[in-house]
Amino acid sequence: MIRQGIKRITSLALITSMIACTFPYASVPVHAQTQMDEQPAAAVTTTQDAAQENRLTTNYSTVSKGYKEAVYTGDAIVYRISEAVAKADRAFLTNNNYEYVNDVLAVKAGDTVTLNIDVPVSGRYVMSFDYLSYDESILPVEMGMKIDGGYPFYEARSMKFETTWVSDGVDVDRYGNEIVSLPDKLIRWEHKEVMDASYRYSDPLPVELTAGVHKLELNIQEGTLLLGNISLEAPGDVAEYAGSTKAEGNALITIEAEDFYQRNDSSIHAIGEYGSSLSPLSATTTVLNIIDEDSFNEAGQTVSYQFHVDNAGYYYIGMNYRQSEKNDFPVFVDWKIDGEIPNSAFTSYQVEAANKFRTVTLTDDNDDKLSVYLEPGDHTISLTISADNLRYALEAVDEIMSGISDLSLEVTKVAGTNKDKYRDLKLTRYIPDVQDRLLGWVDELYSLAEQAQPYVNAKSPDKVAAFSYLLIAANQLKSLAEKPNELVYRVDELSTSVNSINTQIANFVDLINDNDLSIDRIYIYQDGARLPKGQNIFQSIGTSLKRFGYSFMGQSYSASNTDESHIQVWVNRPRTYVEIMQKMIDEKFTPETGIEVDLSIMTDAQKLILSNASGDTPDIATGINYSIPFDLAIRGSLVDLSKFDNYKEVFGRYSEGLLVPSVVGDGLYSLPETMNFYVMFYRTDILSKLGLSVPNTMDELIAMLPDLQMRGLNVYYPTAAMLVMRNFHGTTPIIYQMDGALYGNTALDILVDSEATVEGFTELTELFTLYDLPVDVPNFYQHFRNGDLPIGIADFNSYNLILNAAPEIANSWSIALVPGIEDEETGEVKRYMSGGAESTVMFSSDDEREQKAWQFMGGGVGGGGGITPGRVATTDFNLILHIGSNGINVGTLAKRVVVADANDVTLEVKRFAAVEIFETISLLSIKVTDTKHCFATSQRSVAGQADRIALNLVVSSNRVIAIGHFDVIDNTTKLRCVDFVKVLGTEVDLDNFEIIATTQRSGQAVVNAISVSNFGTKGCVVDRVNS
Repeated sequence: MIRQGIKRITSLALITSMIACTFPYASVPVHAQTQMDEQPAAAVTTTQDAAQENRLTTNYSTVSKGYKEAVYTGDAIVYRISEAVAKADRAFLTNNNYEYVNDVLAVKAGDTVTLNIDVPVSGRYVMSFDYLSYDESILPVEMGMKIDGGYPFYEARSMKFETTWVSDGVDVDRYGNEIVSLPDKLIRWEHKEVMDASYRYSDPLPVELTAGVHKLELNIQEGTLLLGNISLEAPGDVAEYAGSTKAEGNALITIEAEDFYQRNDSSIHAIGEYGSSLSPLSATTTVLNIIDEDSFNEAGQTVSYQFHVDNAGYYYIGMNYRQSEKNDFPVFVDWKIDGEIPNSAFTSYQVEAANKFRTVTLTDDNDDKLSVYLEPGDHTISLTISADNLRYALEAVDEIMSGISDLSLEVTKVAGTNKDKYRDLKLTRYIPDVQDRLLGWVDELYSLAEQAQPYVNAKSPDKVAAFSYLLIAANQLKSLAEKPNELVYRVDELSTSVNSINTQIANFVDLINDNDLSIDRIYIYQDGARLPKGQNIFQSIGTSLKRFGYSFMGQSYSASNTDESHIQVWVNRPRTYVEIMQKMIDEKFTPETGIEVDLSIMTDAQKLILSNASGDTPDIATGINYSIPFDLAIRGSLVDLSKFDNYKEVFGRYSEGLLVPSVVGDGLYSLPETMNFYVMFYRTDILSKLGLSVPNTMDELIAMLPDLQMRGLNVYYPTAAMLVMRNFHGTTPIIYQMDGALYGNTALDILVDSEATVEGFTELTELFTLYDLPVDVPNFYQHFRNGDLPIGIADFNSYNLILNAAPEIANSWSIALVPGIEDEETGEVKRYMSGGAESTVMFSSDDEREQKAWQFMGGGVGGGGGITPGRVATTDFNLILHIGSNGINVGTLAKRVVVADANDVTLEVKRFAAVEIFETISLLSIKVTDTKHCFATSQRSVAGQADRIALNLVVSSNRVIAIGHFDVIDNTTKLRCVDFVKVLGTEVDLDNFEIIATTQRSGQAVVNAISVSNFGTKGCVVDRVNS
């Protein structure tokens, strides 16, 4: 009854708003008022939302046009962070500063600190920060900045502060192939200015400040860091290019692009590719020889190389590269030598399109070679992808797309959602300027393409292939403008259909932001040197023949090149994934368990059924679709995993519903490998401006629809993206939330016509028929980015896309649990959503092989089963303190720790400031001798109360190698040394292991997780978890 009442109220509100928007008198726009219109019809002229306008009207390009103060030209003004921090935030100060000049702030995600700076002279300043990121996160530090209570411009809502990544040599797999190695974060102090996180500006963004004291609020959104001093500086100038000097000499310095010195993004990596023009090159093994173009493709990404110069003089710069993603359009690169751009010719340098690798030398507009002067010694050269030259187009299409969405809303509010083709509606009566708007956008889009003509030497805009999507959109707009009154029936062509105008423009944005630059070699050379060329035709033929012959000798990661005595695992993943997986097995799993494992790449998981028919199956297949195990199990091919003793513990790690595809009859035949699930995305900025709360139930979501829809906003439900067929993932969640089901106990017990299922299906359909949610949304990401769909239910793919491809709305969105159906009796909110992606299965063989395979799948000690006996709880810790020979230093890394307890406990992670940890938990100093491990403590104990601390010393495989304890009585410690223990005859590496100390006090278990790496005199890292 409650739900029916809410439905009636919401329906009435929606109908009222529709009536107000449908009758002509109520829908005449402000600019077309007549005497009969005493009140303006705001519903028609209202844009999507003030927040959307805010993004477009408060970006730096717009705000900076209003700056009146002169650009600051004096010396840098440095504010010591220890003096600038507000009194209320001085608790963040620490002297554990990694050798910084003064005390610093130790902050992490979620912290907000206030600083006060006294600006001596009014002007436009470049603001910069010193920072050090010391956690193990691969993500850059992110923070927002308010000045005097407000954001100075939209880009200040979320700014990125990257860290530096380095590599230590090249990894080689068991076949002798070079594989991608994981980079290491360089823990050092960095310095960066306030910049646009999307890098539409490659230069810092000067901030206008008046003379006097200003309050800065810094909100840490991502990362754990030390924050050092703040500086106000004069904007840097790049020298104007005044011509090039001939590089006399014969020197040639070759830099292999895969040999990174440093990069600012951990995802940038090398790959191996075969080509006669590449170096190095091997016919028998894979060698890393180029930058992976898929990893070096975003504006702001930087790679640096180190080289040595013997003789002073002028040098040219050349490179062997490929750039083919943008058809005929260039990628723009900023070149730096020793951290500085030599002159303006090296700024946004055009790297022309090239489908194949080609060697070029950097030249000016007159095709004269660009040269730089270099002193003898070591130097660095850096390449940064730039979007400066494209900013004009990206900002313009943002405004055009917003305007098109607004027009789509206006037309819908005039004509309604159900158009009557037998009713004549003169749209120009209600939106008089509709034709002018359409033609205006046509002119703007053509103008954008015209401005790009010089980059490709095109004679007309339609010859700029990279802008073809804009021209397609322009032609669609022109077609609509020819008969503007028919726009009522073609309104979907504006922004909602699969091939809508906004979709075409969004395609352009995606294409133009994708730079995909692959580099083989960089040359620093002089005029007398000859640049290397690829193999000649005879060498190329010889290498190709050798490679062809070697292909018959066995391919790596192929089922035909394995040892049958090893456990055979077929993996339905890309080669790079398999290479890393095999290396982890060879370096960790096999040494700890003695089980040899061969991985093979499986190109088509559907062929498993054919392999089974031929009797040629592996021990394990992983990465297969969750639906495939059923087909194999009913054929009797798979092992029932419930036969293993600890199967309950293993399957207990997963959500109960995720195991449904694993069940065939009374058995469990697959183990979930990955899980895809849905969450609710919402724009925090838009909901905040509308005063709306995040909905927790479907009723709450439906109740907020009138507030959204009267402003031209709406909600996305995942079935809207299912254009061909509304499948199981989108249609069943609400049915199950309403206690419905598709089947009973058997597949023959069909419950589609049950009352609960029908009610759930009705609830689903009414979202579109009664509450007017959009039926077809081919690209939720773009609508969410624009702001016209500020709430939507989507999966991890959308999360990844929004996080990485929409930096301009960073810190303006978040996620929450999907709204569910509230049980009126219990008050429980049921949030059933579909999940499941890939699974792992075990094929039948003999008992010994099956036991080994089970251990690999996670059922044994070496496979992640944990320390036995006892229940295993796994959690992630942020390790905060590093205890070293020089005292307490702020922490190093995050580590995964497995905690074994006799009871089934749930661990709650609690994070503390460094000072609090030191006062409240055990700090263990460890000394290693030849045969004993001695443990001392500086435990802060309550006087008169006895504590017993049991220590389990474990290696990374979770094997217990030493067990002991010591007592704490009245702040004194009875130290006991524990004899060294061998486990299963395996020696352990004492350079890297973990200790778990459990303290029992007043019935509460306090778990201190200690991780040790290369400890010796370096000490250990400590964190605390309460269970």
